[in-house]
Formats: sequence, C-alpha cells, structure tokens
Amino acid sequence: MATSAEYELGEYAFPRGWFAVAESEQITRAPLNVHYFGQDMVLYRGESGRVVMLDAYCPHMGTHIGKCQNSATVLNGTFLEGDSIRCPFHAWRFGPDGRCDHIPYFNGPIPEKARVKSWPVQEHWGIVFCWHDSENQAPDFPLPEIPEWDDPQFVRWQGLDHVADLNHPVEVFDNESDGPHLEYLHGAGKLQAYENEVDGHLYHQRETLVEGFSSTEESKVLMGDASGVECRSPAIGSPAPKTMTTVGAYHGTGLMLARFVEANGVQLLCITPVNDGECRVMSAAMLRSPTGNTDPATDEQIRRTYAGLLVEGLRRDGEVWLHKKPALQILQLPTDGPFGHGRRWYSQFFNPREKVAAILKSSTGRHTIRGIQPWSESEYARMAKC
Repeated sequence: MATSAEYELGEYAFPRGWFAVAESEQITRAPLNVHYFGQDMVLYRGESGRVVMLDAYCPHMGTHIGKCQNSATVLNGTFLEGDSIRCPFHAWRFGPDGRCDHIPYFNGPIPEKARVKSWPVQEHWGIVFCWHDSENQAPDFPLPEIPEWDDPQFVRWQGLDHVADLNHPVEVFDNESDGPHLEYLHGAGKLQAYENEVDGHLYHQRETLVEGFSSTEESKVLMGDASGVECRSPAIGSPAPKTMTTVGAYHGTGLMLARFVEANGVQLLCITPVNDGECRVMSAAMLRSPTGNTDPATDEQIRRTYAGLLVEGLRRDGEVWLHKKPALQILQLPTDGPFGHGRRWYSQFFNPREKVAAILKSSTGRHTIRGIQPWSESEYARMAKC
C-alpha cells in the first residue's frame, strides 16, 4: 500500500469530488455509521426525508453519535428530532447543518465550537453521494447525467454491487489509460480503435474491440446477445458478436460512467477512498429490456447476469491490484496507453483549485496508443461524450 504523497499526486491525501457512500435503502431513521476519507461519519434520514451526513464525534467529549444503542436517548426515541440528531451521552442536538442548537441542561449561549462537519450530499439512482473537498468549498462540477434511469425501456439497477476493497484508487484509475490489458488480462479481443481525452473534470475512454472473446457467456451478454438471439447495434449496424464498443468517462476520481453500445448497457463504477492508500470499489449496471418490457422477471435476471459479468471482470483487475507493488513510476511504452496524461489529469483533484489550469495545460485534448487507430471523426461526432 502506498499513500497519495508517495504517488506524488499533490498537496492533499484525498481528492476533491463526488463519491458514493451508501445505498438509499440503507438510510433510515437509524444512524448508519461509515468510514471514508480516513474518518468516521454518521448518515441518517431526517423527518423531511432528506439525507444528512455528519462527522461522527461530538465536540463536547468525543462521543460517537451513532454507536451507543443502549443510551436512554436512543431507547426512548428522542435521539432524532425532525432533521436533527442528539448525542447519546449528554443529548446535545445537532442540526443538519452540523451546528448544536440545543443542550437540554444548559440555558446559556451555545459555544461557537459546538458543531460537527456537515457533508454536502445528493441522492440519485438509489445511491447517496457526498462531496469531499480539502478546501471546504462548494462543488465545482456536477454528478453525471444518466438519462437511461428515467427511460422505461431500461431495467434499472437495484443498489450497488461491492467489488472489492483495494489499494490506492489511482491504480484503479490507471485502467482507464490501459489498452493492452483488455486483451491479456480479460481476453477481451483485439483493440481496433482506442483513445482517451482530457476535458476538464472529465477523463474519457473510447474503445472498440473485435473478436477473440474468451468466454462464450461473457461475449453473449457484453456483445448484446443477452437474450440468446442475435442483436444488432443501433449505433454501428453490424452484428453484435463481432465488436464491442465502449464509451466511458471518469467524472472526477470517484465515478466512472460507461456505456456498452452493442449491449445497450450502462455501468456506474464508484471508487471511494477509505483511508489514504485504500479504496472501496462498487458497481451498478442496467441495460435496455431484452424482452421489450414483456417479461420483467426475465429482464431482471438478465440484468443481474450482465451486472455480475462486469463485476467478475473488475475482480480480475482487483486480483492484480491487491498483489502488485505500487506503480509509483510507470515504465511507459508508446504502445501502452497515455498513463502520464491520465495521472496528470487525476492529480488536479489532489491540489488546490488555483493549480488546476496549470496541471491540465499540457494534457488537455485527445490521446492515442501507437499502432491503434484513434476514434474516427464520425464516431466522435456521434457518441464521443459520456
């Protein structure tokens, strides 16, 4: 395990951005205790329905707000009031903004330091995301858009699949610049076209693979033949078993959204730092109804198979990541991928915002692999963004 400082990523141990911290169904009136970014937090759902995420320790005497189930405040149900929560030790009440607004045995002015950090959170697609920023500023880029979520033709995911707890997330991100491993680790065919693009807070990957798939069932699902009949790609117009086209992008360091063209599938990969040098990888996947919405049970069964194959592929990577030395310096070949540009893009989130423009100056634009054709202009114009 290596830290952000050892990777020379920047001034901060943890990156700026949006990160998945829980599934929506986990957030109830009972506190959910989580540990990310090297610290403990508590999540709960307020009476209004909003999700609140606070640092876990009361500033009074350091009590963990979410880990005292035998407190009278918990047992009598007074620990939650509206959208506020009380410490189980002395019943100090903290609002969703993190400020203490009531101490039951004290009538004087509440000390200014009687507060805990309140984290910006958003709830979308059955997932709760928090905004982390070492500079404590408002978000400077949004969560991605996933119009398929509201498309009745798509079978939605049902929560997150836990892939693995791994080492530093930069090693996970390096996959986005790594073309050759698709063939040699995953047996996923030959690269026909490949490129990356640095575009502000987005890091795009676009690829087309042909033939050579090592698993019949895997190729059926990922190539678009999930229902056992030949499917054709509406975007490319060729039989799906011949090619696999993926258009994806990292939105900051915590989220990667990918679309599998032939399979009509969508994957959201969530990478959340746990401690400096450790991360949790989670995945969610959906696809267009293979039965045309005529058989929901079959649709969900196929969606689960599809999601499982994506997780299985990620676990192949995870096996490598867990047992390798940290790649503090990559001995990069021109026939690898643009690791250097990728890591420069990645480092912007570990530095003050004032440094971002200088970091991106030499990397902004499209980057290819020697010997592999770039994304064609027609493909670029039609479906380059994700």
